[in-house]
Amino acid sequence: MSKKKLAGIVVGCIIVIIIIVAIAAPGPEPTYTLSVSVSPSGTGSVSPTGGEYESGVQLTLTASPASGYTFDHWSGSASGTTSTITITMDSDKSITANFMIMAQYDLAIESTTGGNVSAPGEGLFPNYDAGTVVELAARAEEGYHFVEWAGDVSAIADVYDAESTITMNGDYSITAEFVPVYDLTISSSAGGSVTTPGEGTFTYGDGTVVDLRASADEGYDFVDWTGDVGTIDWVTYRSTTITMDSDKSIAANFEPEPPPAPEVEYKITGSASKVFVTLNNASGGTEQFDNVSIPHTYTFEKFDDWFLYVSAQNLGEWGSVTVTIYLNGEVVATSTSSGAYVIADASYSRL
Repeated sequence: MSKKKLAGIVVGCIIVIIIIVAIAAPGPEPTYTLSVSVSPSGTGSVSPTGGEYESGVQLTLTASPASGYTFDHWSGSASGTTSTITITMDSDKSITANFMIMAQYDLAIESTTGGNVSAPGEGLFPNYDAGTVVELAARAEEGYHFVEWAGDVSAIADVYDAESTITMNGDYSITAEFVPVYDLTISSSAGGSVTTPGEGTFTYGDGTVVDLRASADEGYDFVDWTGDVGTIDWVTYRSTTITMDSDKSIAANFEPEPPPAPEVEYKITGSASKVFVTLNNASGGTEQFDNVSIPHTYTFEKFDDWFLYVSAQNLGEWGSVTVTIYLNGEVVATSTSSGAYVIADASYSRL
């Protein structure tokens, strides 16, 4: 075979191989078009803004509202209400980010006598975007006390805190309320103390109802409250309340406990058989008993009266009668009489 013929065969083989390789090689990946728009125009933007992408590429789209607007939803080749979504480029896509005007609300602020609102101030504050959290700060003047925020207070974090916040979800009108403050000065006499709120000077807002509680020392009793007691609920109760409508000074008063009522015994003895008894009882009354056999004893565990008296008359023609008064077990008076129908009597004064 000639060299020329051999070269022709080699070239032919190479051409065949090139053709086979070209036929077997895969074609290029298809590309798809992403078109992005905003509705209404000028109300926001989307990133990325669109373009040509190979099949299977995943893209994250982020919608950003312009000032005064808020993102609402995606439409077209995408859906959802979150401002960020992920899509897969498996076809041509046309996606629209839809925005809407953000609601705006007005806040009107005022204060009562005795203070002011320092943040954000007082007056009308318009055009807060919906959901805006506004700082509130109320300042009381000397002699006054902040009480609460009043009015449209449902969106205020703490209506009783002078420094709070309000979340703007509507048009609101609020008022910082102040009241005068008064001093309550509390003291006590010997024999006890005031445990609630304590002793000393305390400051309260007008109309405040203050709990009072007095405690007696051992051997003492609470008597009453004295001083500026016009608004004390019960002046003779150790636990009571006082309503603050002016400066007040009050005192809790105590006294020693009275000694316990003594035990008294009237004893009737003697050789007589029967006697007629007259006695002064524990409550100060007079009692009489006929045909009492002796010996006999009348006992009073608590004798409240100050005067002790007992007499016994012999009802027979012979014999003796003795009457004895015992006070807490000790003899304080005694008397003896003998003979027919005689009377023995004894008395004692505790004064």
